[in-house]
Amino acid sequence: MSPMQILMQMMSGGNPQAMLQNAMQRNPQLQAILNQQKQSGMSMEQYVRQVAKQQNVDIEPMLNMLRQRGIK
Repeated sequence: MSPMQILMQMMSGGNPQAMLQNAMQRNPQLQAILNQQKQSGMSMEQYVRQVAKQQNVDIEPMLNMLRQRGIK
């Protein structure tokens, strides 16, 4: 399941926890990323912002879209 598919399901009222579990089963790299986030001591938002900045990815348009739809 792609990140966009996960977001679309969340916006349509899907269960985020179940989607995350499903994604981790399908993609072992996701578990490694979540472990790195936990070890960093940062919140998920802080971690995503830091990684996006390091990779020169502008995530503000995505964040604005999520905020407009009431997803925090």
